[in-house]
Amino acid sequence: MRKILILLFFSTCCFVAYPQDLSEAKPPVNDRNKGLEVSAGYSVALGSYASFDKQNKKSGYATGGWQVQITFDWMGKKYFGLALQYTFQRNPMKNAATLVFPNGIPDSVNPGSWSNNYLMAGPVFMKRINRLQIDAKVLGGVLFSSGASFNTPDPVTSGKSNINVATGFAYQISAGVGYTISSHLALKLNVNFLNGWPGKTRQYGSQLIGYEEYKDPLTGIEYTRPVYSAPIEYEIKKVVTTLNPSLGLVYRF
Repeated sequence: MRKILILLFFSTCCFVAYPQDLSEAKPPVNDRNKGLEVSAGYSVALGSYASFDKQNKKSGYATGGWQVQITFDWMGKKYFGLALQYTFQRNPMKNAATLVFPNGIPDSVNPGSWSNNYLMAGPVFMKRINRLQIDAKVLGGVLFSSGASFNTPDPVTSGKSNINVATGFAYQISAGVGYTISSHLALKLNVNFLNGWPGKTRQYGSQLIGYEEYKDPLTGIEYTRPVYSAPIEYEIKKVVTTLNPSLGLVYRF
């Protein structure tokens, strides 16, 4: 009888301890569903953005440059979440662009750089496989673009150009692979495709540009009369297309 009681006692202890051991063996829940990523890399100009075709009004004369971006993502319960992103991109222009006068004056395109600012948001897919983190994003938003291609000559200032900022829709498709360094930090390699359509319309009304001496052919009287410029409107549309490999750090919290 005593042996039976001892056996039942140990059996009960093991039964009580067993589920406790299982609960302790479960991996901790990963509640770090928010992430902040900073990355930088090379920017390869493609298509009309890199074209030097003088007959194509959308030619951008852009060369390879660089870009940096900051991304914040919030992940849901599954593999999907929402990402917000700011990207700054700069692509120098080919020196040969000085020979192109799309807006009618010799200095309308000078050697310089495209400066593109993107604000975008969209869905993100993310999956963790041990220490690897794989993600993909499809983002859309607005592009603010500036460069010599958008400069327009002011008829009052003797051919000097006014600097303009063009706006338009842009989207990005990206994929990345990260390697977890610690519970909060990961090193990540990204590749993204960026496409945008910046445009600018600017109007100049008739303005006083000076005075001239005039002799009336009927009376022979000479007098000074004002000279006004003709109204003019510029409509500039471009396409910005780039492929951008980059390297960055991700902090999850």
